[in-house]
Amino acid sequence: MTAFIVIVTTALILLLIGRDARWLRRWLSNRLGHWQGDAGCGQDEARRPQAISARADAPSQVAMSCPQVSVIVPARNEAGSIARCLDGLVCQTLQPREIIVVDDESTDATPEILAGYAARYPDLIRITSAPPLPPGWVGKCNACQHGASLAGGEWLLFVDADTTARPGLTEAMLRDAQQRRLDALSVFPFNELGTLAERLILPVFFQFAWTVFPAGKTQDPEAPWRQAIANGQCFMFRAEIYRAVGGHACVKDKVLEDVEFAQVLRRAGYRLGLAWGGEHIRVRMYHSAGEVAQGLAKHAWAGRKAGGWRSYWGVARLGLTTLAPPVMALAALAGLVTRPGAAEAISAALAVAGYGASWLFWRDALTRLYALPGRLAWAMPAGLLAYLMIALRGTAAMMSRRGVQWKGRSYS
Repeated sequence: MTAFIVIVTTALILLLIGRDARWLRRWLSNRLGHWQGDAGCGQDEARRPQAISARADAPSQVAMSCPQVSVIVPARNEAGSIARCLDGLVCQTLQPREIIVVDDESTDATPEILAGYAARYPDLIRITSAPPLPPGWVGKCNACQHGASLAGGEWLLFVDADTTARPGLTEAMLRDAQQRRLDALSVFPFNELGTLAERLILPVFFQFAWTVFPAGKTQDPEAPWRQAIANGQCFMFRAEIYRAVGGHACVKDKVLEDVEFAQVLRRAGYRLGLAWGGEHIRVRMYHSAGEVAQGLAKHAWAGRKAGGWRSYWGVARLGLTTLAPPVMALAALAGLVTRPGAAEAISAALAVAGYGASWLFWRDALTRLYALPGRLAWAMPAGLLAYLMIALRGTAAMMSRRGVQWKGRSYS
């Protein structure tokens, strides 16, 4: 009976890991610029709009123009990252119409840094202060809504202050959105992971998100609304579409505003695209174990609500593909030592094979998505346990209405 359980469980584990491996290959092939044609919107085209021919294999053969892009950056206590963010945005090959930075009641050196950039780039960078936070609003949504109200571009690109854009970001995003006939495009940056906590926990968190919102379905611009996902770190809209759904006011009270916004867009029938943008934009979300714990606790309850029953399946699936394989391998090997026999040997071989498949998947994910050493794959079960503890703590805090803290504000 034990051998039968091991065989069935290992078969399920191998099936799920195989699907995860296919997801990884598909996601990395869905790069920003995948639809890139031979011509593009460069600096000259930004000043002198003209047509761009799509590639023969692109979904649309119509010529494309180079509309103006307004970039909006909400910033709250970002003294350590805002300079790097703005340095990237001012060097775009397709220069934005404007860069609007919304200072959201920062209490550190952010305002002084912003004033310096506004003085250096008076025709490009505009600094504004977020209005007082209305009741029922999340701070980021309030800042984004205010910034968008001042923007004059035909496209609105929201980027977080902890991101760093490479020079081709706006050009690649605009080309991608036009050639794929999208109403909105969300890009997932390359995640810079520095501390051990970041390296162990964040890859597990991101894998959980892609389990809850499967990439094979979410990459469809017309995916069912419940499967829609987006990344607020880099999210671009047609201005008319953004305003038609009410802007960030439609998700004003949502901590996980990007996923909720994606679902609003799909419910309204708009086309939403996703892309892996690791070659064009980077982000450093957290800088310490404390920030990781606070940030992911903030997302736990909101993510469960947005994901519905799939959130529970996500936990179960990660448990099967990450935690169960080493436990089963150790148990099967111990059984082989204490009760040698053919059945035990088969069970041990299968269990070790399951663990090997899990290790290989995590090695590939860590090296290809995060440029981390493959040897960290051994530690992913510990990363999963740490993430589950953070998620449980955050969920308990939200359910008890104690709330969680993030950048000096309480979310409950």
